[in-house]
Amino acid sequence: MDLSIIIVSFNSIDLINNCIRSIYRYLGDPAGCSDINKYPESEGKRGLSWEIIIADNCSRDGSVEFIRGKISEMKDNAISLIELDKNYGFAGAANCASENAKGKYLLFMNPDCELIERGFKNVIDFLEKKGKGQKAGAVGTKILNTDGSVQYSCRVFPRLEFQLYDAFFLPKLCKNSKNYGKYFMTWWDHSFTMQVDWVSGAFLLIKSAVFKKAGRFNEAYFMYSEDAELCLSLVKKGYANYYYADYKVKHSDGAVALRNMALREAQVWKSRKIYFSRNHGWLRGQVLSILYFKYTINRLIAYYLLFILNFRGQKKFYKNQAAICSEAIKLYFKGI
Repeated sequence: MDLSIIIVSFNSIDLINNCIRSIYRYLGDPAGCSDINKYPESEGKRGLSWEIIIADNCSRDGSVEFIRGKISEMKDNAISLIELDKNYGFAGAANCASENAKGKYLLFMNPDCELIERGFKNVIDFLEKKGKGQKAGAVGTKILNTDGSVQYSCRVFPRLEFQLYDAFFLPKLCKNSKNYGKYFMTWWDHSFTMQVDWVSGAFLLIKSAVFKKAGRFNEAYFMYSEDAELCLSLVKKGYANYYYADYKVKHSDGAVALRNMALREAQVWKSRKIYFSRNHGWLRGQVLSILYFKYTINRLIAYYLLFILNFRGQKKFYKNQAAICSEAIKLYFKGI
């Protein structure tokens, strides 16, 4: 089999259907022998053989029942469901799914992602071509927000100074700066393919054998930063990671996380501390946590002032944002 598409699901019943439908629409028949009449927008005769493995983190919104129904409806044995007994987070669930994957390649795809065009085989061809010249690690593609704007899905490995810049809003104020916009590479228009430090796990392609050699996702992370560490592990082992600009997908960034933004903020904070502690030592992990605290406090103060001033008549928005910052601090220090 060519490709195993791994989707980690948690209370994502409103997203998973569109994700699955887009795969069938653009990849066509799972056996790789697409009938162009049945799948007019698929790869056609250039099709890939593929499977979808969904690892569900003990959802309580009917996701499991929906996916079971989808499996029964499709009747092609292309979708399999792993029902986990608790929420293991992204890394744990993704690793579990990878153990059951049959594909030469693994595609980690968030349930809030959708394929929007044909040509995914070109991404695999790119990975193969790069692998002949040097050791190719992970590949990420161009990711678009729901409004069509570019999502900053390839980045430079985290550094303490980047968090310091964040604390004073410099990346947002100076997006075009190669210094302050370096982490998310906001100075660049993301219009061409290039080697990068790391790519987002929202849509990440890697050879199954290479994923195993890199040690898989580190399960010290519940959510966030596990993709950065995977890519760092690849680089340490002599692999190169790439951003492939000639294929696009859509991602409703944080569609599930948006239901509890305070929890998301606290989880990002915790994951970054773990990343620095693991890769740069305990002390830098503590410094990172202090800088993230400063970043969150500064945002809280800024939103509160904007609320008082009723800036642009958006008091409700600023009040909500201030509440998110306040709750994130509480969750982090409670140990989420």
